[in-house]
Amino acid sequence: MDILRVENLKKHFPVRRGIFQRTVGWVRAVENVSLALAPGKTIGLVGESGCGKTTVARMILNLLPADGGRILYKGNDICGLSDRDMKPFRKEIQIVFQDPYGSLNPRMTVGQTLSEGLRMTGARGRTGRQEQIERLLGLVGMAPTAVDRYPHEFSGGQRQRIGIARALSVEPALVVCDEPVSALDVSIQAQIINLLKDLQDRLGLSYVFISHDLNVVGYLCHHVAVMYKGQIMEYAPAEHVFENPLHPYTRVLLAARPDPESGKGPPAAGLEGERPEPALTPTEGCRFQIKCPEKHDRCRLLGPELALVGDDHWVRCWQAPPPASGSYYSGK
Repeated sequence: MDILRVENLKKHFPVRRGIFQRTVGWVRAVENVSLALAPGKTIGLVGESGCGKTTVARMILNLLPADGGRILYKGNDICGLSDRDMKPFRKEIQIVFQDPYGSLNPRMTVGQTLSEGLRMTGARGRTGRQEQIERLLGLVGMAPTAVDRYPHEFSGGQRQRIGIARALSVEPALVVCDEPVSALDVSIQAQIINLLKDLQDRLGLSYVFISHDLNVVGYLCHHVAVMYKGQIMEYAPAEHVFENPLHPYTRVLLAARPDPESGKGPPAAGLEGERPEPALTPTEGCRFQIKCPEKHDRCRLLGPELALVGDDHWVRCWQAPPPASGSYYSGK
């Protein structure tokens, strides 16, 4: 059974104007997103800023109410649960934030920060908590002497390790990583990614990994979902996405990534023009039609479904190979 299954998730935000803040339109931030994550695996959500990745993550964590769809965690529908009903799941679903400094309380020592989570797991007594704090610090590669120090005394990479330790303090099964390395130097990014991979192997963790760095996603993730304007454009095992990208947007993203071996930046070619505002997302046809270098008349009239076109390879594009036996993703 999948540890996490997202079915036809939706989230629309109102656009308000005027002195009375009347609703004049809607931003369809997330539209019919469906995902599945197996235990001990990692799914990567990739796409440009504003495509809806973090909105999906916030709904998975039930920090933002969904307007439609279902979120199944170990078979339990957690979508729309009250804070009280969600409390038993809070320990099992944790998050690692993008900003390692802003996510830590500057007035609390590392020991105090980790103790909060340990109390939720039932750790009793000062001695017992101290031993577990040292164990957590060891798991993330930090010395026991860090326990009495404050966040400002650490580097960015060390603070992110502390943030990971805090997430692990409640013994979660699923961790949402919201661009956890984008604020770090490249050399430190590699250390944190390797740490996450090692923790997954040792503890059997499942990750929802949000990033715009395809090199990182290709190294860490088992499945990849490419998002654009609130919709999944391509969804497949990572090796399929990198070796045989079928959606034009995926190909543009792959072409724009820097070469990790040569260190050269991305080529100049890419999407033309400025990124359109969310409120200007086409209401008819394919959402990528404004930017697509391969669009046809059909793309302006009809929005394609997310269709199975290969071995566990789904794509939302009229130019992709025909669906296998008419298979379309229903979230079921």
